[in-house]
Amino acid sequence: MIWMTVRRFEWTLRTRGTGLSAWPDRERQAALRLLRRSEAAQDLLAEMLATEEGPQADPAAALRIQGKVRRALTPPTAVLRGMRMGAIAACAAAGLYLGLPALDFDFDAAPGPTMQALSPATVLAALDQ
Repeated sequence: MIWMTVRRFEWTLRTRGTGLSAWPDRERQAALRLLRRSEAAQDLLAEMLATEEGPQADPAAALRIQGKVRRALTPPTAVLRGMRMGAIAACAAAGLYLGLPALDFDFDAAPGPTMQALSPATVLAALDQ
């Protein structure tokens, strides 16, 4: 276990930087113990952090992200919206075209169960009972 003084902490801050996570484990643990008990060390770290420059943004990456966000938030064009409605209408028409010939409408035959359920006389007779 290493003991660290405020003077040693200041020197280590100047040489290794304010990113304590990049410090060797033993020095980091000693610095954290010092920061817990010393207000002078806390002030020193705060001062070093305040004077340190922040990370520089990459302008090309910012433009790429901005373009992706803009494309994600842009509503679809009218052509695409119309194509969606057209696709739904085409699917409905195809379903009717393929499904209706399968039904065999023979209106001269005796009414089946479906025809009886739809006939008003049958419905009224069932209600009267």
